[in-house]
Amino acid sequence: MILLNRKTLLMSFLFIHFVTSCRFITPRYDIWLDSELSPPLPYEAIISESYYGPKPEGRWNRNVTAIVLHTTKGLTAQKFLEESWKSQWNVHLIIDQDGKVYGEEYPASILYPTSPGLDDVAIHIVLEGDTKKILKNKDQIFKTKMILQSLTEKLGIVLNNFDVASREGIFTHLQVKKRFGGFIDIKDHGESELLEMFLQDLGGKYYPENEWKDRFEKEWVLRKENISAIKKSFQPDRGRSITGTPLIEIKSLEQTEENLAIESRRIQYTHKGKISPSCLVLHYTAIPNYEKTISVLEARALNATFLVDKDGKAYQLLDTLYELPSTAYGTNQKCVQMEIVGKDTNDLLSNPIQIGKVVELTKELSEKFNFPISNERIESFSGVYSHTQAKKKFGGSIYLTGKDFDPGEEYMELILNKANGKYFAEKDWYDRQGNNWVILDRNFQP
Repeated sequence: MILLNRKTLLMSFLFIHFVTSCRFITPRYDIWLDSELSPPLPYEAIISESYYGPKPEGRWNRNVTAIVLHTTKGLTAQKFLEESWKSQWNVHLIIDQDGKVYGEEYPASILYPTSPGLDDVAIHIVLEGDTKKILKNKDQIFKTKMILQSLTEKLGIVLNNFDVASREGIFTHLQVKKRFGGFIDIKDHGESELLEMFLQDLGGKYYPENEWKDRFEKEWVLRKENISAIKKSFQPDRGRSITGTPLIEIKSLEQTEENLAIESRRIQYTHKGKISPSCLVLHYTAIPNYEKTISVLEARALNATFLVDKDGKAYQLLDTLYELPSTAYGTNQKCVQMEIVGKDTNDLLSNPIQIGKVVELTKELSEKFNFPISNERIESFSGVYSHTQAKKKFGGSIYLTGKDFDPGEEYMELILNKANGKYFAEKDWYDRQGNNWVILDRNFQP
């Protein structure tokens, strides 16, 4: 009896090990049963063997709840695959301009990295060409619609794009990027027109962006603001003409003979909590003057700790240095925030008086709060960082791009070097090539 039990346990263990270690031992739905569909050709039919994409992972069909629609954005299918594979992305199916299908015969059984936040539940389908040409291509449209119909019926995928956070439905890659991030650049290439057409033809429902579920909530990596709603709900309880004029602790800030803040230069804001500062984030305003900057920040219910004017004078906007600012998502709870008046990076670089004040204030804040003048590790919340770096790490902005912009890395290098700190170029930021960034450091994005 003991020997029998041991054999039973051993056989059970071996069976479980076999099932869990075999990546592709999954039930496979055949989506090619319709007379109009035939299994796809392998990618090797259009791409050289010298290219190697990411290794696929096995998954259970029951995990698949979404489809993500892409285009090659004008590239040929071959070029699209070459660029994707070089950057370690891959997709499940490509439909070329002739209506031929390439890719995985059982796409629901395979997981590919393509769109962080949705990959484990999504099948990625790519149409060759740009949207305008695709919309005129009857063969390509017909074949894509047949595949979508087969997939949604067999896998029970809902026919709408309402709630991308639920990870259930059919979405454009742009919608997924806006919610979960992982992108290099965010441009609208018109895939929403294709999705709207497919959903309507399949009896589903298409939702424009303003009707996406919770589109104006802060959980989105690329936020969307409802300015009229913000103005209605914004009821400032601190700041200019509301609370008493505060004492100024920082010598390099403008102040009265009594060491009080300059009342007219303060901002009205809503108290959101307290912080213990351990870092500093620099921004430029993209607005050419101080007064307009204040009015725009108040209209958006945003605030910064400091604002440095073009004449080289710096002001404290909040009642204390320990007020929770609302400027750079992901860093507000740890960092004081410095806005610098200027329309762009070149504007800042051409203003030596302002540069001098930013350097002086940066050094004084570093000494007061005991943080290094270094931008190597933003996740440590101990240093001096650009808003660009914060956006690439944490997202949460209404404007995101993979390009340098706020306040510009050339400007950051100048400030950190003048402040006797150490500047790290983007390629040298800690773990910059890792996956724990909202904007991944890749040369190509499908």
